[in-house]
Amino acid sequence: MVVRSDRGNVLDWRKSSVSGNQGDCVEVAPWRTSVLVRDSHAPERGEMELSHDRWRGLLTSIRAGRCDVVPRSG
Repeated sequence: MVVRSDRGNVLDWRKSSVSGNQGDCVEVAPWRTSVLVRDSHAPERGEMELSHDRWRGLLTSIRAGRCDVVPRSG
């Protein structure tokens, strides 16, 4: 999806093809020398900007299972 951001530029937002209609989705867009990340269901809440090194580190952590959400009990 291509949209105009509050940064005044057209951004090419992409969502993972494996997310389907699960509802737990983030979108990413390249921005200058960084990567923007936002909640696909609440894009009006803004985006987070990560350097390419931080983005790669986040992907590494996700793939290693270090970012899995554990439901709270009780």
